[in-house]
Amino acid sequence: MPAQPRSDPSTMITEAIACCLISAFGTLVVRERVEASRRRAEQERTRELAVELALHVAEKTPMDGELRVPRRMVERILLLAPKCDIEPADARAAALAAALPPGARADTRLPLPDGTRAALAYRHARWDGAGVVNDVRGAKIPIAAQLLAAADWLESRDGASRDALVEALRFETGRTFSPRMAAAMAACMEGLLQVSAADAHLGLRVTNGAMLCIAAVNPETLPPALLPAFLAALESRVRERLRPSDRVYCTDSEVVVWLTSTPADGAMRAAQRLEPIVARVPVPSLQRLEVACRIGVAVADNDATSFTELLGVARTRSQRGGAVVAA
Repeated sequence: MPAQPRSDPSTMITEAIACCLISAFGTLVVRERVEASRRRAEQERTRELAVELALHVAEKTPMDGELRVPRRMVERILLLAPKCDIEPADARAAALAAALPPGARADTRLPLPDGTRAALAYRHARWDGAGVVNDVRGAKIPIAAQLLAAADWLESRDGASRDALVEALRFETGRTFSPRMAAAMAACMEGLLQVSAADAHLGLRVTNGAMLCIAAVNPETLPPALLPAFLAALESRVRERLRPSDRVYCTDSEVVVWLTSTPADGAMRAAQRLEPIVARVPVPSLQRLEVACRIGVAVADNDATSFTELLGVARTRSQRGGAVVAA
């Protein structure tokens, strides 16, 4: 068998260098694509959270006809959470608490998850327990409340330099903040200072969806003491006919549904599916009483449609008989 020709050493070196360069370039391209994909996913996650926040707080924070959710506090919480290895549910609970109106308490009637109520209840608790009722300290403070406290602390020091914040954080470690939270804040301080301006807001605009407001035809016929039971029964019935991606919430007098990624014809079909089951809703504890409901629909058809505009249109239509017209 003839011997294989031996490659020249310089050729082998050149080929090795070329392979390394090609591999490095390929790795760089893959990393850039992965990073771009991660950024897109993060933007979509932030947008989904914004809509969810809007649904929770729209009843309490209408300003100039639009919903105001403090973008900077929400973004800081979302930035801090991975640094603390916090579960997504805890980060969402803290972000929702940050989005509620100033002075909101854990006993608010809004339909809040338990993590958000805990965050509100311990919002200003210090890690060392000093000056806090019931001497709350250390591990007793829920992690969602710690995230909220960090965002509050940064917001109260708006305009301070990075060096001043780092020095203040060093002093507050073990006092206001746990070592874990303080380390996370220090690790991403640059990012925390570079998030959106204080007057930017999440959740002001919603697109590609529809709003349903379901309300009693004659609410005055329903005894006030039975209203919560009626709303709970109505909410339970409605949830059974919707997709997992749709959101259902109770206000003080109605059930509000946000249909995600739903055009006008889809909203009309959803309303038609719900009409038979809300025509008569039995009231628990008093089965002989049945309350008839109407459905009002408003469709977000462009970027200029705000959440509160949709809510107002849908509510008006539910009172007038539920005509389905795009907003």
